[in-house]
Amino acid sequence: MPEIIDWPCSLIRPQDVSYFIQWTTRDAGANLAGVPQVITPSMGVWRVDVTIARDFDGMRVKELEALVSEMRGRFNIARLCICDPYKYDARVSPKQWPFSDGTWFSDGTGFSDPNGPGESLLTTAVVAAGANEMTVDLTSPAKPALRRGDMFSVNGFLYRVVRRDNAGWVRFEPSAREAFPAGTALQTDPPRWCGRFVDDEQGRRVREGLRWGQSITLSFIEAFDR
Repeated sequence: MPEIIDWPCSLIRPQDVSYFIQWTTRDAGANLAGVPQVITPSMGVWRVDVTIARDFDGMRVKELEALVSEMRGRFNIARLCICDPYKYDARVSPKQWPFSDGTWFSDGTGFSDPNGPGESLLTTAVVAAGANEMTVDLTSPAKPALRRGDMFSVNGFLYRVVRRDNAGWVRFEPSAREAFPAGTALQTDPPRWCGRFVDDEQGRRVREGLRWGQSITLSFIEAFDR
C-alpha cells in the first residue's frame, strides 16, 4: 500500500500554483501495474502544478530533496497544503465564543479574536458519494457563507464552490469522492489535498553552483487508492 507523505506548508512556499480540474479524462493516472485509477466515466480529476522559487537556504533545499525521495516516483502520495491568499479563513470568519451562559449577541455573533483560528463550517446533513450539493450551518454563531470560488477539503479530497446562497446552500465540483456525515467540518485554512506525481521524473532539481536550488515546478494528479 502507498504511504501518505505530509508536505509541510512552510517548506513549499509556492511562487505560482495551478489548481485545475481535468474534465477531458476519465482516469487519474496509472498505478505501477499500469492500471488506470478510474471511479466513474466523465469524472473530473484535480491536476495541481506548484512552482517553487529558487531557494538559497541549504536546509530547505535538502528537505525538499528528501521529500521527493520519500515519494518513490509515482508510488507514494503527497498530502499538500492548498495555498490560496483568498481562502476562507479567520479574516473572513474568526473563531467566536458565547457569553459564559452559552448565549450569543443579539445578531447571533460572539466574542472573537481576529488573530486566532477561523470558525469551522459544519455540514447539516449527510452528503452522499457522487453528490454536488450540500448545506452548511451558518448559525451558533452567525458566520459568513462560503463564497463562489472558495476551496475546501474533506478527508484529503479537494472541492471548489461553484454556486452558493446566503443561507448555507452550496454547489461544488468535482462530485463528492465519498460520503461524509452530518456535522463534518470543512477544512478551509488551508485545505489539504492528496495527490501523486504525474510521472517518475518529478522533483528533479538542479543545484546551481552545487549549492542553490533552482526554481522547479512539481506536478501532481489526484490520488484515490488510499
